[in-house]
Amino acid sequence: MNREGATTLPGTKKIFRRMYRKHAGQLCAYLTRSLRGDFAQAEGIVQEAFLKAWEKRATLRSEESFKAWIYTIAINVLRQRKRRLRPVLGVEEDRVTCERPSPERHVMGGQGLEQLRRALDQLNDDQRNAIMLVRMEGLKFREAGQVLGVSENTVKTWVRRGLQTMIHELGGADGDFFS
Repeated sequence: MNREGATTLPGTKKIFRRMYRKHAGQLCAYLTRSLRGDFAQAEGIVQEAFLKAWEKRATLRSEESFKAWIYTIAINVLRQRKRRLRPVLGVEEDRVTCERPSPERHVMGGQGLEQLRRALDQLNDDQRNAIMLVRMEGLKFREAGQVLGVSENTVKTWVRRGLQTMIHELGGADGDFFS
């Protein structure tokens, strides 16, 4: 037991390393899209989020909840940075690479991908983040709601309205991404 009364999962260090390898690149790609291409800031947020997660590891109840948990921490770090209105400069200890191609690359290639990015950029932050979490990162509406601090129904509304706006921006185009 730790000082907060939560039991640390057996093998937490090993689990944490595995979760880092599994989710850091994907989280970095999500944050890069959320930050409209600012990869450097996304890397910093990933590092800070995993550091905070390590510090709060005793609150992690199961491996299954790790993805939503780390995304929640990262979104909170992003919100803190936005409130400060200036980037936090720091030393990068371990660079995270976004090696995995983003899900939208599988849906659209080349010019279509750029159109998709522009359509995403037209959305407000809430709609863009909801779409990226649900449609690109594969979180359930409930999990995305936990990450964003809103209800499941709010996430559903943001996704629906955001997709409608994107379809309009793309000239009524539709495809697998929107189904």
